[in-house]
Amino acid sequence: MEIHYRKLASDDSALYRAIRLECLEHFPEFFGATYGEQIALPKLAFETYIEEQKPDKFTVGAFDGDALIGICSVDIETRKKTRHIAEIIQMYVKPEYKGNKIGLHLLQTAMQEAFKDPEVQLLKLSVVTTNESAYRIYDQAGFKEYGRLKNNFRSDGEYADQRLMVYYRS
Repeated sequence: MEIHYRKLASDDSALYRAIRLECLEHFPEFFGATYGEQIALPKLAFETYIEEQKPDKFTVGAFDGDALIGICSVDIETRKKTRHIAEIIQMYVKPEYKGNKIGLHLLQTAMQEAFKDPEVQLLKLSVVTTNESAYRIYDQAGFKEYGRLKNNFRSDGEYADQRLMVYYRS
């Protein structure tokens, strides 16, 4: 298995949509958007960003051959006072590929891509506290927890807390 990583190109938007909907359908507890909300949209937000090749909103993919097996998106702030901040969102690796450090390499590729922008000085993310495998990846990549947001997600009357994490450019 030879996995390669790259920023998604405009013609990858359909592959992105399929894997994004897959993660929302199979792991709803880990994401803020719901499968039902997203499948009803003619285009997902990042589908459009990928097609338009927005420099401040992009997705990095992990590929096994031509198959997209993981995604990690980056949203760089555009407001003047927060232009130095980027957020890591929508991190997902297909379950059959877990345990091969693909998530870590995918995250590192997204971080490198974000830091190509010289204005970006810090990366932030949030992760559901019960998602221990994602937390381990973020920790290995050098992210530090700076707080928790209690009851950030609510689904069917159940609440989920979020770990807030940050990584500063060295």
